Amino acid sequence: MRSIIFRGVDFSEFSSAEVVEKVALPVDVATMAVPGRAGALLVSGRIPPRMVHVRLFMDAGYKPGTNGLADIRHRIYAALAAVGGGTLRLPDEPEFEYRDVVCTDAGTWTSLFEDGHGDVDFTLLDPVAYGMERREVGTSFEVGGTWPTWPKFELVASAGTAVQVGCGGKVVLVEHAFSGGEVISIDCESENVTIGGVDARADVTLSSDFFSLAPGNCTLTFSGCSTHAAAFHERWL
Repeated sequence: MRSIIFRGVDFSEFSSAEVVEKVALPVDVATMAVPGRAGALLVSGRIPPRMVHVRLFMDAGYKPGTNGLADIRHRIYAALAAVGGGTLRLPDEPEFEYRDVVCTDAGTWTSLFEDGHGDVDFTLLDPVAYGMERREVGTSFEVGGTWPTWPKFELVASAGTAVQVGCGGKVVLVEHAFSGGEVISIDCESENVTIGGVDARADVTLSSDFFSLAPGNCTLTFSGCSTHAAAFHERWL
């Protein structure tokens, strides 16, 4: 992979790319003054959107000519004009994907000929990359990555009055009159729950706590179901 892939458009067809990024991500902090204490008290912190600077080099692998170069430039303009955002893969980490990405700035072409290059700035509104997709049917496994990830569960209910999934003291409990065989889907990120494809958020108990999976060893607990599976993407900061 020698260039970027943005919104499914592989720029390798007509360019190579070089990525310039910061050594670390800054943290946005909220503080408060405490009488008698030097400095300030840290109240909270968050990871803000990430900025990535990419240099695109005209590199079609052939002599496209003046009209061909103009066509390439317009294809680049169209691909980058994503007002609704899109996904981005970078050549220095092709196994990772960033989502909710917008091109927020661009420089000028150094030349309109085959040796031209131009700079583009992307804002990663979700700064944590999505890595390998995982599907686990066991109750204990290793979660890769460097950042917590939100799982999706698919359970097949046994006959009874409730189905539950838990991790680290947090549980999601769905109370319903199950006859057995119903497929329950639990999306911890969106907090959506369906039974047989029908919205079942009203069946989720108020004490339920949708949870993420931290990197490292993970142990899940299940009850009221005959089979279960957890799906997630490893997340990398």
